[in-house]
Amino acid sequence: MNEYLVHRAKEQNEDLQTDRIRNDLKVSLTDKEYSSLKLLAYKAGFKSAGELLSSFVGDLTDWHTNGSDESDLASEWYERAFGMSEYYTNFIHYLYNNDYTLEDIADIHEDEDYFEDVYERYINEDAGKTNQTREECMNIMKELIAKA
Repeated sequence: MNEYLVHRAKEQNEDLQTDRIRNDLKVSLTDKEYSSLKLLAYKAGFKSAGELLSSFVGDLTDWHTNGSDESDLASEWYERAFGMSEYYTNFIHYLYNNDYTLEDIADIHEDEDYFEDVYERYINEDAGKTNQTREECMNIMKELIAKA
């Protein structure tokens, strides 16, 4: 069997041990959205709307998927809805569109000079937009690193 697939299966099995309700995740829905979401969940055979959302998150993150086509379509939805802008009012969007990895983000967060250099490029490349402050950027990077 492919070494990559064996490694990925092991990672996924280990990750399944961390499956739990996340208290900081709250979803705001109108009554009609909630009713429609429950209907979709029941039609698909789920016991709750939360199970349907969890299944979609698996496809969206390409971690625990319903198949490669479903993951591809979830990724396409995300890119169409949120990822295809050339303007970066969001610092993390800027970093990822410029091929910075989570490891790079950790390095940026730790090195003040490195952060200042990257932050200045972010501001300059998107001049005239409402960008995030230094403090907002540092807090977001800190949160991302802590959850990794």
